[in-house]
Amino acid sequence: MRIVVFGAGYVGLVSGTGMSDLGHDVLVYDIDPAKVAQLNEGHVPIYEPGLADLVHRNQRNGRLHFGTSIPAPFDSADAYFIAVGTPPGSDGAADLSYVMSAADTIAKTATRDALVVVKSTVPVGTCDAVQARLTTANVTLEVVSNPEFLKEGDAVNDFFKPDRVVVGARSEEARQAMRDLYAPLQLSGERLVVTDPRSSELIKYASNTMLAIRISFMNELSRLCHATGADIHSVRMGVGTDSRIGKKFLYAGPGYGGSCFPKDVQALVALGREHTVPMRVAEAAHLANEEQAHFLAQLVDKALDGVEGKTIALWGLAFKPETDDIRESPAVKLARVLLDKGANVSGHDPEAGPNFRKLFGSKVRVVDRDYEALDGAHAVILLTEWRSYRAPNFGEIKKRLVSSGSANPLLVDARNIWKPADVLKAGLRYQGIGVAHASGRALDRPSQR
Repeated sequence: MRIVVFGAGYVGLVSGTGMSDLGHDVLVYDIDPAKVAQLNEGHVPIYEPGLADLVHRNQRNGRLHFGTSIPAPFDSADAYFIAVGTPPGSDGAADLSYVMSAADTIAKTATRDALVVVKSTVPVGTCDAVQARLTTANVTLEVVSNPEFLKEGDAVNDFFKPDRVVVGARSEEARQAMRDLYAPLQLSGERLVVTDPRSSELIKYASNTMLAIRISFMNELSRLCHATGADIHSVRMGVGTDSRIGKKFLYAGPGYGGSCFPKDVQALVALGREHTVPMRVAEAAHLANEEQAHFLAQLVDKALDGVEGKTIALWGLAFKPETDDIRESPAVKLARVLLDKGANVSGHDPEAGPNFRKLFGSKVRVVDRDYEALDGAHAVILLTEWRSYRAPNFGEIKKRLVSSGSANPLLVDARNIWKPADVLKAGLRYQGIGVAHASGRALDRPSQR
């Protein structure tokens, strides 16, 4: 198939590259000439494990192209995928201007009948609105919903080994075309969920919000554990062994972030408000998540007898490991709270340092070496569970940090991955999330999106 993908961000770049690797001829279109120039020069502007190699291989094979225009023969593509951003507006509702702009371009460009596939996360009814937008075309263009479920940090693997592929289409011809497109991904079993466009659109919001609710509830429980002396690890195990609930997404931490959960939860709340159906549980999950950064700041403030004038080091600036994405990152929220309290903030991340430095400028000292961030700091807070942070030299940490009065330097383990006994043995104070000082243990667990 000949395919045009609108948007060279996480979703568009991974999806377009993945489809080219399946043997399709793909043009990834973007309105940003600088980004397109970078890609044509072989430089992938985002960090995503395995993606750069995949891009380079398919560029060499002549199946993957990048451009700011849609030249022949791509004006006669079999399918146009819309994978542009849908950022939240001031009311939390999804901004669809990029989606509609892509639809207008397709209507003016397409020279033959084709599918228009919406991969962007969009409110219910968007595909119908896009279909209406395409009436100006001189050819027949049918709109299909095909939401993405790519986890940053594991997006390439998610593309080739998806849990499910959701397709919302009205005609059998469109459904069959999508089955044919994704057939190479179905060899080990049927993964297609075929439904109507409106249900497909809602599935994406419902999935992300359900996961966000689990995370927020566990974070609320961790705060209750902290107040009552209960242990969040025991609570998690007791709850997770219930087969009706399961063990995934039950880890307390600094809160969820990234480009999906915060945006999609707010968009679902806004969608409910539009249709006079209050999404009270989703709204509560959002509010609980916003509180977690303040809870962490309060922990540190109390442990240090105030943070004003003191330096707090942050380990992990990306919202999750294996990405350089800091959008809605817990580190961003916490840094702002600490700065507002008069603290000095330093930070390190294996990949996200440049993005964090660009956002905060001189307000936060971002360094390239992990232990360097600790120099002169009174506390370090682990926020992102990169592998390089999992087994640190606590003796070296002790040397770098400074004491706060008569108290030993403080380690706040916001991911509960360190053994408190190891920390205490090095002459440091330990504080986990929802665990007592002498409890808790290292966990081998997947990252939460």
